[in-house]
Amino acid sequence: MSNSQKQRLLDKQTYQKQLVQKKQQAAIERQQALIQQKLAQIQNAEQASHPQMKKKRNTKWYLMALLLIVAMFLPYPQVIVYEKLGVVAESIYIPSRFGSKDFMLDTNADVQIDNASRWLYLCTTLQNERQCNRFDIVEQRGFFSAISLYLETSP
Repeated sequence: MSNSQKQRLLDKQTYQKQLVQKKQQAAIERQQALIQQKLAQIQNAEQASHPQMKKKRNTKWYLMALLLIVAMFLPYPQVIVYEKLGVVAESIYIPSRFGSKDFMLDTNADVQIDNASRWLYLCTTLQNERQCNRFDIVEQRGFFSAISLYLETSP
């Protein structure tokens, strides 16, 4: 009989403790292997979902680019301050795009602007007779001025 077998027979309590420890160590190793397997599955699932995330991000960029291109072609309103015989008025002017007519928000008259001479023509047709009034353009202001003027005058 070998020495280890003799020890085992003589000290049963110690042998039982070692046996329990070995079983516990084996159970811990099985749990760690299971945890590693689950982590690998989670990582694989994340890697599989990343192309979808990139696709969503690309879609957002394409949508923003499309909105920017559309905004470039939309007419931008302006505030035009005009004057005739000492009477000064201001109105929101929206230039034509895509074949529509220029117009001002506060008049039904046809609007024509001569930027070289800085004149504004407001023309109306009454009883088949076209009448135009010429105004001097004092000032032209941009988009944000038009928005603020609209918000000030709207009820």
